Amino acid sequence: MAGGASARKGKGKGAVTSEQVESNGMRAGARVLSLFANPLNTRVLWAHREGPLRLAELREEIGESAQTSLRTAARTLRELGALETVPVNGSSPGVANEMTPTGEELLFVVEVVERWLAGAPEGPIAPESGAAKLAVKALAGGWSSAMMRALAGEPLSLTELDGVIPDVSYSSLERRLGRMRGSRQIEPAPAGGKSTPYVVTDWLRRSIAPLCAAGRCERRRMPGLAPPVTAVEVEAAFLLAIPLVALPRRTSGVCMLAVKTDGQETEDGKPPLAGVTVKVKWGEAVSCAAELPDLPPTWALGSPATWFDVVIDGGIEGLRFGGALPQLGVDLAQGLHLALFGD
Repeated sequence: MAGGASARKGKGKGAVTSEQVESNGMRAGARVLSLFANPLNTRVLWAHREGPLRLAELREEIGESAQTSLRTAARTLRELGALETVPVNGSSPGVANEMTPTGEELLFVVEVVERWLAGAPEGPIAPESGAAKLAVKALAGGWSSAMMRALAGEPLSLTELDGVIPDVSYSSLERRLGRMRGSRQIEPAPAGGKSTPYVVTDWLRRSIAPLCAAGRCERRRMPGLAPPVTAVEVEAAFLLAIPLVALPRRTSGVCMLAVKTDGQETEDGKPPLAGVTVKVKWGEAVSCAAELPDLPPTWALGSPATWFDVVIDGGIEGLRFGGALPQLGVDLAQGLHLALFGD
């Protein structure tokens, strides 16, 4: 599988420019994903699935956790809209926390994260283990720093990453790279020079599943907090996931997969687009580049919300297909769903 657009220091094709790096360090999906780097948040959510709980009842349900920690976790989940306070009547009136539809969708994200952890290269990772915390934290850091977008294009060393991602300090990149390597999301590639380039693992490619689930949750349930979907997220998701897609043997052709991002309209009034062009030969994606030709031979186009639903749920009704081989676009869209969310 060809890597895609090149990523070199400065403004070369595929470079992550300063305009594309969020100043607050959060990218679409990262806020929700980071929530589950703390296993206590997951346990508090699960505890409320059966009904409202007072703090004392929550502590009894969960067990050994300190009351201060439980109170903090419950407050965090209330601030995100996952829990809400409700009055409790009876012999001891008061208030309890109750799960909301946002909390229910967060539990879906939890299930997707746990499924991803179960597929770790060295064997399943227990959701409440220290290894799980490291893996989720590493994934959120690699995503928010745009490191995953840079490495999705081609193997890069730490020095090269520092040149491609100017708005993140060298020391921060080094820490995040170390976490991703330690959790086997990236690995060293053979090199003849002094520096070590790193390549993504298939496990990191499959992390697009929890990132999509987290991104859709933010967009549907937390619109005031959700960062915009930009070219960085779109390109990284496609470049990482396309190599996992299995296509019918007969499939060949070139197709553009494009997303209407949340940026400003172009000068001619058209919505800003981001995506990739995929070349398929006899059922294999032989190249995938972050390029959008003016006249693509075949294309599939949709909004971020539509693409989230396509990848997670598998329905393609919201996408627009066109060109000489529209079935190729359908096959690629359905292939993304099956690769990331199929059994």
